[in-house]
Amino acid sequence: MANILTFFHDTLGVGWGMAIILLTLLVKVVLFPFTLSQIRSMEGLKKIQPEMKKIQEKYKHNPEEQQRKVMELYQKHKVNPFGGCLPLLLQLPILFALFNVLRVPENYNLDFTNAYFLTMDLTKSHSYWLLAAISGLTSYLQQKMTTVSTTDPSQSTLMYVMPVFMGYVTYTLKAGIGVYWVASTVIGIVQQWIITKFFIHEEQPEIK
Repeated sequence: MANILTFFHDTLGVGWGMAIILLTLLVKVVLFPFTLSQIRSMEGLKKIQPEMKKIQEKYKHNPEEQQRKVMELYQKHKVNPFGGCLPLLLQLPILFALFNVLRVPENYNLDFTNAYFLTMDLTKSHSYWLLAAISGLTSYLQQKMTTVSTTDPSQSTLMYVMPVFMGYVTYTLKAGIGVYWVASTVIGIVQQWIITKFFIHEEQPEIK
């Protein structure tokens, strides 16, 4: 991780903030096949929602049969309800590595003495409410694009709670990690739009 940041900073001559954004872009490119699979699963879930509701209503007094029918529905349409978690899980080691690099950059022979991006000191935490607010807002927009509509009130609550939580976490962490997270979310939103428009619609023209 430190070597990649150093390459962008020293070889390309960009600041540490831009080096983090380029790292984010690189990670997104590497994870694109998993993201494509994730979005296909989500679009598949949206497509089977009417059938899902019928099953839930028909077998509401028989949970075991309901579960069996739901699994059959997943298999029939080749939908993996847990496929959406994989890209996020794959990013966790990167977040941990970046956290360690920004926490003790001297251990990785990095000089972050003047690591500023848009006036933010990338090594400081608990200082940038605006970054936290952008993190929460972009997390909400991404969640809005990817969440399957449901009448479950707990899901609706989660739609608002998670962005607030992500904004708070961004505020408490080093600003450099916040820059990574915001860049990752924004690129994710763009990826979602591109995949839905140019990949999913070609495969499933009936989805609008």
